[in-house]
Amino acid sequence: MTESEIARRLTAYLDRGAAGIKAGTLYRLQLARQAALARLEEPRRASELALAGAGGTLRPRRALADLRIWLGILLIVGGIVSYQYWQTAQQARDLEETDAAILSSDLPIEAYLDRGFQAWLKRSEP
Repeated sequence: MTESEIARRLTAYLDRGAAGIKAGTLYRLQLARQAALARLEEPRRASELALAGAGGTLRPRRALADLRIWLGILLIVGGIVSYQYWQTAQQARDLEETDAAILSSDLPIEAYLDRGFQAWLKRSEP
């Protein structure tokens, strides 16, 4: 079945259905059709901001909600990055303190390289 055959059958079906409609109803339908066609010919003005290629429109309230969401995400990411920086700095300070304690002690460096001393240190850790 081709498109023209489908259109012909559909038109015949709609004509049979419209035959039983009252004259007043037909008149109102004709007026509604004319009004719809008149609106179709008028140029349409955008009532809201539209983003090209975004698949939607940008409403001021929606933009504010999106801004709040992004601000929240930015704060969370900033907090995580700050915590990691603080943790790395804390580890560096701990290593500096350990190095300073080792260098300021009276124990010779060879003692720290001895495997027995390293095993003793591991056993004595709390």
